[in-house]
Formats: sequence, C-alpha cells, structure tokens
Amino acid sequence: MKKILILLGILGLLTTVSPAQNKKAEKEAAAKAQFDKAVAAIEAKEFVIIVDTYDGADRTIQTNTDVANFLSFEKESVFLQGITAGNQYTNKLAVSEYKQETDKKGNVIVEMQVKGFYIVAKIEIFMKKGGNYADVVINATKGKSIRFSGEIVHQALSKYFKKPGEV
Repeated sequence: MKKILILLGILGLLTTVSPAQNKKAEKEAAAKAQFDKAVAAIEAKEFVIIVDTYDGADRTIQTNTDVANFLSFEKESVFLQGITAGNQYTNKLAVSEYKQETDKKGNVIVEMQVKGFYIVAKIEIFMKKGGNYADVVINATKGKSIRFSGEIVHQALSKYFKKPGEV
C-alpha cells in the first residue's frame, strides 16, 4: 500500500513539473524570436527604440509614457527626439562610425559616432541575449550623458511619433 501511495505521489510531482517546463520553454522561445528580430533590425539599420525608462535630472529612474521620445536608425541617419536628444527638436544625425559586435555571451553591442546640427555624440546600445530590451547611453561631446532603456523594434512595426521638420 505504501509503495502505491509513493508511486502516486511521484506521478503527481511529474505531472506538475512538466507544464512548468513547457511554459519556461515557451518563454525562452518567444524571447529568442524577439532577440532574432531585433538583431535583424539592427543589421538592416532600420530600428526604433522608444524610451521605456530613463535617468531623470536627479539621477532617479523615471518611466516614459510618450511615444515621441525615441531613437531611430533609418537607412543612413539616426534620429533622436525628446528625452534622447535633450532638446525639443527632431535631430537628424549623420553616422560617421558604426560598429556592431556580439560578445562571448551572445549580447549585442552597437557603437556609433553621430553628428548633427545640435548634437555630436557617441551612442552605445547594449542588448542582452534572450530578448529585445536594450540599454542606451548617449555621450554628447558638449552637455550631459543621457541614459535610457527600451525595446528594439523594426521601424515598420514601431508606433513612434516623429515630429515634422528635422533639424
């Protein structure tokens, strides 16, 4: 009788572990698909990062709700608008240097040197393997450093708001 109860207990445990493993595998597969899409968008140089969180003026992490705060790479130019630029303009920047690497862990690192009318900066994008969420640092040659995070999405799939009249 004890053997039957132990056997039923083991079978009960096995049935509860299996669905949890399936959910974990599904999450990992979805994250890998997002990562692959984000890498493809980066390689095509047609991506948008809408600000999700950013460092506020007092260095506390703030949440963004405005789709007009973004960084986008469109063909040959980078566009910074809102929080990402530190001004109220849509800044069109020429890219003079561009480097994309994948480290030993599979994380993607993009570094670019950009120049525009109001901004000259080095932009660093760091995306961990397993998702499409990236951390961005914009180091302006004049002014302050800007840090923010957001999802990397292909330009055609993003719902960002670009103001007319780039500078």
